[in-house]
Amino acid sequence: MGIDREKAQAIPPSPGVYLLKDGKGKSLYVGKAKNLRSRVFSYLNDGEEPARPHIAYLMAEAADLDYFVTRSEREALMLENSLIKQKKPKYNIRLRDDKNYLSLRLDPKEKFPRLTLTRRVLKDGAVYYGPFASADALKKAKRLIHKVFPLRDCTDEKFRRHAARPCLSYYMGQCIGPCAGKASEEEYREVVERVRMFLKGEKGRILEILKENMEKAAGEMRYEDAAHYRDQVKLLEKNLEAEMFITPDTKDRDVVGYHREGQHVEFAVLFSRGGTFIDRAEYSFRNTAGSDEELLSEFLSQFYGGNRFIPGEILIPAEVEDREALSEWLSERRGRKVAIETPERGTKARQVELAGRNALESFQRKHAKELGELDLLERLGTSLQLGKTPVSIECFDISNTQGDLAVASLVRFENGKPAKDGYRTYRIKTVEGPNDYAAMREVLSRRLTRAEETGWEPPDLILIDGGKGQLNIAHQAMADLGYEDAVGLASIAKGREEGESDKIYIHGRKNPLVFSRNSPVLFLLMRVRDEAHRFAITFHKKLRGKRALKSELDDIPGIGAKRKRELIKRFGSVVRLRAATVEEIAAVPGMSVRIAEGLKERLGGTPEQGAAGEEV
Repeated sequence: MGIDREKAQAIPPSPGVYLLKDGKGKSLYVGKAKNLRSRVFSYLNDGEEPARPHIAYLMAEAADLDYFVTRSEREALMLENSLIKQKKPKYNIRLRDDKNYLSLRLDPKEKFPRLTLTRRVLKDGAVYYGPFASADALKKAKRLIHKVFPLRDCTDEKFRRHAARPCLSYYMGQCIGPCAGKASEEEYREVVERVRMFLKGEKGRILEILKENMEKAAGEMRYEDAAHYRDQVKLLEKNLEAEMFITPDTKDRDVVGYHREGQHVEFAVLFSRGGTFIDRAEYSFRNTAGSDEELLSEFLSQFYGGNRFIPGEILIPAEVEDREALSEWLSERRGRKVAIETPERGTKARQVELAGRNALESFQRKHAKELGELDLLERLGTSLQLGKTPVSIECFDISNTQGDLAVASLVRFENGKPAKDGYRTYRIKTVEGPNDYAAMREVLSRRLTRAEETGWEPPDLILIDGGKGQLNIAHQAMADLGYEDAVGLASIAKGREEGESDKIYIHGRKNPLVFSRNSPVLFLLMRVRDEAHRFAITFHKKLRGKRALKSELDDIPGIGAKRKRELIKRFGSVVRLRAATVEEIAAVPGMSVRIAEGLKERLGGTPEQGAAGEEV
């Protein structure tokens, strides 16, 4: 059918956002442009004479378009971001909102500051160091800081408990003991200032200060202090030697590279903080459309659109039309100027080239793995007589305790790997008592009905955790909604005897399929089933924990419905609440220190123990 050229002719030559849709009205692609009319006609022309293949296959599906005129390129950038999140178009790249990495945080406003971890970078006067894509890189950076600088590494409650006597870190020379008055606030401030300088990249100045202190201590015959300063200097110099060859200046900088083949694009971002290369992150996208320039702009606006640290300088491999609008928008978010550059020569150009090589290496590594997985999926499709390759697989599992708190899980695998944005959990609503068959029928009906209502694409294969009976129930539910021929179906049941292989059933076949015990196809199905089982059990335990916590809180004075709701929301289980400190409980909305102390006394637990997952 195609887009009406007369309608396109009416589009003004203004900044704005356009939305391409297919014949059913589903969103295909959202883009922004400085000149809407010019951009849309470039798509129409390339669709007829495909100079750019990634435009041609998009325009082959496009049947209609909407457009929104904006007052500026910057406004178009923000609207594009919003529409991509809202419409979830097929061919746009989409970064998950929770893809914010951990950073180190130091708040100089605190009396005795310490390093903490955060995924949110706020304008709160604190110093942030990150982001770190890997836990190993984060731990390495934190370990180095604590080796070089005697900064406290304890919780606030532990700090208060050692007012009479410092902890082991003091006696090991890893802290100067401000908790027990071994160091004044002023002396501790000197340590904090050096850590702040380190995080800001002022390492040369720190070395000068440490060497001056070393010489002064030696001159005053304080040889133990001099040796301590010497060790700090050596550690810092070793770190500088390892890092300076990558970024020979002291700026906070992100370097972006990408590699594209057809509809697949791989981005790599190198993070340099204070002149030190600290980590990198990789992002893979499929089914992309638009020019390389549009993809790069789209990636930048999404990547820096959340609560992420924005550096003062971003290096990119190609010019983008809206570079000035991006720079202005990011500068406003950061509170200081952000320069976006496309260097052509010198050190910065080599850094961009390095980011591009990282993107290429990441693409090749993942592509090689995918080729092996694709072959495995083709064999799976043949074995299950699907007539196609099951690129997407969804598996369902039921979990309950003798019919109580019945839940179901759905896990989705794409190209043989978990696709966690497709995971779902369900509370069973229409079934009473232990009836896994009825529960499976309900959850499958809900899943497929949702596919009908929202356009959520059904998978190539549905896998059921169970035997022949579960398979028949699933087939009946699919047939009721007209999916029995559109989606493949199989079930997997554990062998009855010890050491017996799991059995795979397909509809229309009386006996299970036979696989060797070391079959890669069988291993794949088992891995998908085990993940669904794990996910269902986790959700079931979470609900049981919340119920138990609610019961424990019922008879405690001062804990009404609102406070109970907030405590359940924050801690989720009796175990986590018992492990929490009075300080952590008091921080819950509606709670006070007095009520938190009473709650701890009633529940028991170890007062000094912090909640799991809060500390490094």
